[in-house]
Amino acid sequence: MFTKISTAILLVALIAPVSEANNLTSTKKVDNKAVLDNVVLDEVVLDEALLKKASKDKSTFSTNKTAEQIAKLCFSSKWDKAALLLIAEQGFDIENDSERNNLAKQLVNCLAVPDPKVRDEVAYFGLSKWLRANELSEDSKHVIFAALIENFGKPIPDEHDVYQAFVALVLSEFARADRKSPYLSDKQRELLVAKSTEYMVNITDYRGFDEVVGWRHKVAHTADIFLQLALNPALKKEQLTRLLNAIGEKVIPHEVHFYTYGESERLAKPLLYIFLQGQHNSGDWQNWLKRYITSVPFDDWQQVFSSQQGLARLHNARAFLTTIFVFIADSKNEQLIMLKPALIDALDSLP
Repeated sequence: MFTKISTAILLVALIAPVSEANNLTSTKKVDNKAVLDNVVLDEVVLDEALLKKASKDKSTFSTNKTAEQIAKLCFSSKWDKAALLLIAEQGFDIENDSERNNLAKQLVNCLAVPDPKVRDEVAYFGLSKWLRANELSEDSKHVIFAALIENFGKPIPDEHDVYQAFVALVLSEFARADRKSPYLSDKQRELLVAKSTEYMVNITDYRGFDEVVGWRHKVAHTADIFLQLALNPALKKEQLTRLLNAIGEKVIPHEVHFYTYGESERLAKPLLYIFLQGQHNSGDWQNWLKRYITSVPFDDWQQVFSSQQGLARLHNARAFLTTIFVFIADSKNEQLIMLKPALIDALDSLP
């Protein structure tokens, strides 16, 4: 019984968002109306001027291409692979503002490169470093965000299936930058909520680490976007609710899959921060648990032991609920204390 478990945890562990370049998944088109609360993406349009800017110089930035075509634009005469690896070794230290901002736009294309040394260690780490050090101009942030959000979730042909996962991961860094110092409009922020929830719900590729191409970690990377959005006080309750519902859709995948790459923790963090916003109550939490932590299509949890599908559901449900419990067990925060009774009931219902 989880009522007897005593766990010493630091809530501060939640406050340090994970920012590694490590995870991805592919897209299945389903009816998302229940999850997206009837948000129509076409009604939330990009700033046309920014989109034109993003696609103006095809040699620097790319939209509407295959992943292979995008990856080719990662390298230039000045910044070939050797030069990019060298600047990464030097900590991405570029004094000239114009050169740094131009390279940032070029690095976005490197997110499609199958080589993890380029995609992870150069593109992701470089963009993350400059964003966190506030070393990119407002114009560059707007232009790069516009191009990333335009491509995010599109059925872009990708032999290695790494591009969309790293678009998600880098978008989490742009969401963090907006949280720390707002630069996105309400419309752009809404577009990020809508596209990231749609993408999360449609993930069917749960691959984690591959020793050749590195990480594909789509669920975790998209959860990183959710975490930054959940921490942003600009979000409204209905937007936070859509994030909660999209998290619910992936806590126990509909496909037969056992989470083994830390996905439960990455999904748990944004959920907890959503409740820490104080806009949802214990009834919302109880309804969420009833809707998403279920044995369906099995009549009850006792029937899950006879199939891989059932065992996967139990494994993922237990992993997620246990993670939540560990995070909040010793918390003195009223919003987190509010979650405990229904959480313990849910844990005790599992065999």
